Amino acid sequence: MKVVAFVGFLLMGVYSEVAAQSNQYIRIKAGENLTGSLSFTDRYQYPQFTMGKLVYAANKSAAARFNYHLFLNEMQFINATGDTLALENDPTLQLVVIGPDSFYYEYPKTYWQLVGTYGSAQLLTKRTMVLIDREKEGGYQQSMGASSIRTTTTYSASNGPIARLDTHSDMVFSKKAAFRLRDTNGQFHPASQVGFLHLFAKNKGIVKQYLKEHSIKFNQENDLRTSLSFCKTLP
Repeated sequence: MKVVAFVGFLLMGVYSEVAAQSNQYIRIKAGENLTGSLSFTDRYQYPQFTMGKLVYAANKSAAARFNYHLFLNEMQFINATGDTLALENDPTLQLVVIGPDSFYYEYPKTYWQLVGTYGSAQLLTKRTMVLIDREKEGGYQQSMGASSIRTTTTYSASNGPIARLDTHSDMVFSKKAAFRLRDTNGQFHPASQVGFLHLFAKNKGIVKQYLKEHSIKFNQENDLRTSLSFCKTLP
C-alpha cells in the first residue's frame, strides 16, 4: 500500500473551496498474512470505499472515496490512479465525511465518528480491532491455547505494513469501540464523569448525582446516550 501526503492528491485537481464493544472475534493463524487471510469487510469499516470529503480549516475541502481501516486505525482513500493511500497527520484537518457519516479528527491520528448531538455536547466513537489473545506454538508446530498470553494491546501500525504478525503465534482479535465527547468549541473530552462534569459544569451537582444513582458505564453506548439525553434537558 502506498502512503503519501493527501496534498499530493489535492494537486491533482480535487481541491476546492468550501469509535460499544462487539462480540465479533477474528483469528489469524500463525504465519498467515493479515491481508490475504481476512476479507475486505473484516479489515474495513465499510464494505467498499465510499465517496466523501475532507474538511479543513479556512473552509477548504477535497473529495475522494474513503474507508476506515479497523486494524491500522487510519483513514484511507483511493486516488485518481486507483492507488490506496493513507491520510497523513495534518493539524489543519477537521472532519472526514463518508456518505452520511462524519468523523471528527483529533490530531495527531484519531478519527472519531459522530454518534449523536445532545445540545452542546457530541458523542463520538472509534471502532477498532483489538488483539486479545496470542497463542504460542507447541510441539509439531501446533498452537497451544493453554499457553496463550493475555493482552489488551491494540494492533496498530499506522502507515506501516499490516502483515507483521508473530509467525509463531495464532492471534485473536475482537472488534471494540472507544468513546469521546466533543464540545461546541471543537474540544475533545473523555467519555467519563470528568468529561460530563466539564461539559455540563453549570449543573455539575445534578449531573454527578445522576451518574452515581444510575451507575453509568462509560464504555457502553446506550448508557452514554441516556446520560447525554438527560443532561440536554437541564436548564
